[in-house]
Amino acid sequence: MKNLLKTCKSAGAEREPKSATPGKTAKDKCSFTVDNAFNVTSWGPPMEKLSHKKDEAVIGQKIDKIFPFLHDEAALVFSLGKRRRLKNYQNGCFMGTSLRGDIQLIPHKERNGKVKEVSVQLHNITGQCPLDKKMSDSEKMIAIGKIASSLAHGVRNPLNAIKGAVVYLREKYGHEATLLEFSTIINEEIDKLDSFISNFLSASRGELRFSTLNINGILKSILAMVKPRADMQKIKLLHRFAVLPLITADAFQIEQALFNMVTNAMEAMPDGGAINIKTSMRWESNDDFIFIEISDTGKGIPEGTLNRLGELSGDSEKNDRGFGIFLSREVIKSHNGKLLWESVRERGTTFKIFLPVKQSGK
Repeated sequence: MKNLLKTCKSAGAEREPKSATPGKTAKDKCSFTVDNAFNVTSWGPPMEKLSHKKDEAVIGQKIDKIFPFLHDEAALVFSLGKRRRLKNYQNGCFMGTSLRGDIQLIPHKERNGKVKEVSVQLHNITGQCPLDKKMSDSEKMIAIGKIASSLAHGVRNPLNAIKGAVVYLREKYGHEATLLEFSTIINEEIDKLDSFISNFLSASRGELRFSTLNINGILKSILAMVKPRADMQKIKLLHRFAVLPLITADAFQIEQALFNMVTNAMEAMPDGGAINIKTSMRWESNDDFIFIEISDTGKGIPEGTLNRLGELSGDSEKNDRGFGIFLSREVIKSHNGKLLWESVRERGTTFKIFLPVKQSGK
């Protein structure tokens, strides 16, 4: 996207030649042409990159399907035969983006002076294309899924070997009580890990296994798991759980997302503090939601980092907390919920999780 914006900006810096060949646009410029029926007749590579639309999907379409407010401007150029320049033009409907820039509409005339086509050129484009970011995140998620799958398969293979060895030892030395006791424990733990890997692989493929969940029960289980570490770090674990209805969700993914949020809070307080978890009901957008607040008393998140929190790029990839929040947000979004956060320097951070009581289509 940055290269494209650079291309479009440099195109805007050039002076347009006084004469132009009808039906042709420079391939290194963000430009396209429309005929006197207001159909798009050319759509070069820069426009393809900008809009994420191939030329075959756009050529032949009416201009108002792409740039709704340019139809009337193009009509004036066809009628008057003069160029028009739109400064700081923003087209909120442009392929779902919020890009802004200058636009020039240049007439291409026949020998009799009649305007045959209008060239639309975009200059000095600024802003970010949400679709571009979404595609980038999707590509990274696919890469993460592949790595996760390979890692999980790599762990499962030695586990199977260990399990086979344990079975052999039990069969040969099963009369020894101590060996039998510990081999049973090892076998149970291997089964737990194997189940975890199966769930992990399903999650990495984006599969959801819906079941009925008790959110308060999951949070109590998470608090029990982190208590030893919390005691070592001198972190108080506080909670206030309201009476909640059961919800339909993927138990493994929701538990991992919530567990991640709690461990993130602990990492924010290496010198001790408190974590406060609250649950309640909220009415949002004509639906019932379970509302979960997870607060810490850490130093807070710097504003610059806070603005980029949950993005899978730059510092977030190097920061486990940012990466974990990204994954948790994706899980919550996949359940038609939302994750919000707020942070105050030297006072701490609060994450707010909304999970719908009823899943659409479930």
